[in-house]
Amino acid sequence: MKISAILSDYDGTLCPTSSITLSNSLPEDLHNILLDISKFIPVCIVSSKDFHFLDSCVNFAVIISSIMGLETFLFQKNTEEFNYNFNYEESSDSIDFKNGITHTNLHRYGIKQKEKLIENSDMIEDLTSVIANKFHDIKILRKYTHKEKILAGVSFDYRHLLKWENYKMNIEPRITDKIYEYIKKNSPSTNTLHIQTYLTHPFLDIYSIPCNKGNVVTEVRKILNLGSNKNILYLGDSENDNPAFRKADLSINIKSDDRINTKLDSHYSLEFNELSYFLIKLYKEDFNFTSMSI
Repeated sequence: MKISAILSDYDGTLCPTSSITLSNSLPEDLHNILLDISKFIPVCIVSSKDFHFLDSCVNFAVIISSIMGLETFLFQKNTEEFNYNFNYEESSDSIDFKNGITHTNLHRYGIKQKEKLIENSDMIEDLTSVIANKFHDIKILRKYTHKEKILAGVSFDYRHLLKWENYKMNIEPRITDKIYEYIKKNSPSTNTLHIQTYLTHPFLDIYSIPCNKGNVVTEVRKILNLGSNKNILYLGDSENDNPAFRKADLSINIKSDDRINTKLDSHYSLEFNELSYFLIKLYKEDFNFTSMSI
């Protein structure tokens, strides 16, 4: 199988899940091989994080799809060589590509359902305050759109806790109950928020509108003008990557913490410390993947 593009989750895939700093920096060896690969095939980031968190990726990523695909950033890098297709069919859920952001390398920017994001931003902020006031041990990671600074999502993160497995089992269910209690009381049926929970990961997420990384894979394939004969490799680590795993031609689950052992819909699994070696091998084999590449 010849790989024509690599799409990857960020946090937990390119950075270990167990990081207690919430740092957005990649290990140097992994960063360098992705930079080398990006000179030959497109490398894209598909993340639940916002663009402010992911901005350091832009030197190797030609597309950054942030906040679970709510925003898409297409950069100038090698646009002519890779023959990107900028035509985007309009639909109620399409990305509205505009040239309205000032960024040295940015070619196009798109945001989904901006009016809905604005409509729900105050509700997400209020819900976040309710949870933060009741559960003091968690870290709050707000996710804002890049241009308008709309609060589009939030993560309740407790990976910094030494015994977060106990927190997962005993406290997170109370957080989830509180969230659903708030939504039932304050959210009209037309404004249902999207809640992403995880079986073994030490956090949970809330978004203004339904999000699906599988849709992002389809969108990126179209933006990059990759026909059905072009193979996409997707790297991820959690349940929110399952829709993308199912859409990709080749999918690999990256495991970075022994405490996280969720069965995912990927073709293969790799330990985090094996990822750089795998990518180097793929690069040296001219992106021809076989089962021996794992």
